[in-house]
Amino acid sequence: MRILFVHQNFPGQFRHLAVALAARGHEVVALGTAAAVRCFAGVRQVVYAAQPIGTFESRHPLAPGELGWLSKLSRGDSAARAMRQLQREGFTPDVVVAHPGWGEALFAKDVFPAAKLLVYAEFYYGAQTGDSGFDPEFASRGDVLGELLRMKNTHLLHALSAADAAISPTNFQRQCHPKWAQERIRVVHDGIDTE
Repeated sequence: MRILFVHQNFPGQFRHLAVALAARGHEVVALGTAAAVRCFAGVRQVVYAAQPIGTFESRHPLAPGELGWLSKLSRGDSAARAMRQLQREGFTPDVVVAHPGWGEALFAKDVFPAAKLLVYAEFYYGAQTGDSGFDPEFASRGDVLGELLRMKNTHLLHALSAADAAISPTNFQRQCHPKWAQERIRVVHDGIDTE
């Protein structure tokens, strides 16, 4: 089987899984923006650069952090270009495992429509259930908090809607997502090699 991991800071949460799949004889490629700091046995690492996206002066007030949606769009486009390059080189994955947190999963299904897409559903922002709107000291944007969070979740919703399946590391993280998405998310704890 051919497996593509997409994570801005590969290996991130995929270190043990990528190495284990490669050890079982699968062809594993990892795509990310961070320079490979160490080689992982059997895992081919491909580094790409995210395209620049403008300035903070051009930022819309509802665009959360890092130029918000523009940053995610740029990373998604950059990742798609890198995926197309892999395709031109003859690599077409059976499965794409992507962390959608920075936008890299936005166009994975467009580039590889026949591949199964598994997204890592780490967190979904919510005014009542998450890390926003709970501290009165930072409530100055309370009148548009809902709008800010909707935009902050946009790239995550796109990834979830395109995904064939999703995983979360804990029940809490799964339950942060909308009810319709929770049905598609399985809890698979990561990061601990029990062997």
